[in-house]
Amino acid sequence: MQAIPTGQRRARMTAHPSLTGQQIGKLPNGKLGAFRVSVGDLDRDTIGDMWAVFRSYYADVSRDRFLADLSEKQFVILLKDKGDGSLQGFSTIQVLRRELDGRPYIAVYSGDTIINQAYWGQTALQGAFYRFLMGLMLRNPLTPLYWFLISKGYKTYLLVSRGCPDHWPRHDQATPSRVIGMIDQLAQEKFGDDWKPEKGVLQFSKPAGRLKEGVAPIDDRALSHPDIRFFAERNPGHERGDELCCLAAINIKLALFYVNKLLSKSIRRQFAKLKA
Repeated sequence: MQAIPTGQRRARMTAHPSLTGQQIGKLPNGKLGAFRVSVGDLDRDTIGDMWAVFRSYYADVSRDRFLADLSEKQFVILLKDKGDGSLQGFSTIQVLRRELDGRPYIAVYSGDTIINQAYWGQTALQGAFYRFLMGLMLRNPLTPLYWFLISKGYKTYLLVSRGCPDHWPRHDQATPSRVIGMIDQLAQEKFGDDWKPEKGVLQFSKPAGRLKEGVAPIDDRALSHPDIRFFAERNPGHERGDELCCLAAINIKLALFYVNKLLSKSIRRQFAKLKA
């Protein structure tokens, strides 16, 4: 296992530079700020906070496995309360440059991702991640770019189904053969025999973590949503830790979709101010 650097300088933040750690004397305000950090810049305290958040929501996980997964990644998005700077979640990122049938592509793999339940529904993570993807797309305009995501919980699947116009698998469209090939290549490379291509899911021979009982359960109300129902049908073993493998295209359509969401949000805020 590659060791995680410890005792290094405090992580360098790429946004909200005034929030550089837990702010003494400040109180949490319930609003998240997102910070993209190189994994090599994480210090021991931050890694410890990440592990504490992760293990509070997942069963069948070990600190060694958590550190091993982190060591493979290049970046992590830290989610902190804007009031006291306390860590409330994170998502790890790995950039993979691959070829399929002689045609190059880039896949951005999302690893461990968790957000404290008190902060569910906020979009700081999505915004920071989309900005990262857009920057990568602009730096590689001639190479197809994809987001490779594995999901043991429906809330993770909704990040891709609601946030990316071109994503697979999905309930309303068959998965293109090239996408199937890329998912198979990436899943086989990263997970070996735990990848079950005929099912489209990962089934781990050794426990790799599962959501604790009561975290994001799929009830009848949730099943009324077509994306959630599709996730439950395609990944019936999600409660024991099976992961659905997904791919989303990072393209101009996504860029326009994201800009439109930002404009719509801004208009709604202005309208709310006028009503007030």
